[in-house]
Amino acid sequence: MRTISVFLQLIGLLVLATLGYWVWFVNWGPNPNDRVGVTAATLVPMSVKDWGCGRLSARFAAETPAICSVASTPAPSPAQPNSAPAPSDGSTPGGGRL
Repeated sequence: MRTISVFLQLIGLLVLATLGYWVWFVNWGPNPNDRVGVTAATLVPMSVKDWGCGRLSARFAAETPAICSVASTPAPSPAQPNSAPAPSDGSTPGGGRL
């Protein structure tokens, strides 16, 4: 049981260290494209990432941080599961002509 407790404490410490570094990166970091900060940003929820993007954009107005360009792009819409591309020869999907 002690081993599990130590393991969970270690995981908690790693999570706190990552979040702490990310907060430092967003508020006081000298480089908006810090590799560790951008990587840590992939682990935080989208609402927190949007807040951080706003802070970084306000601090580095001349340079768009990599975290903001990823967060602001919309996700592609999923393809329809049963839709097939239209044939390029002018025929209908059933094989007949109109």
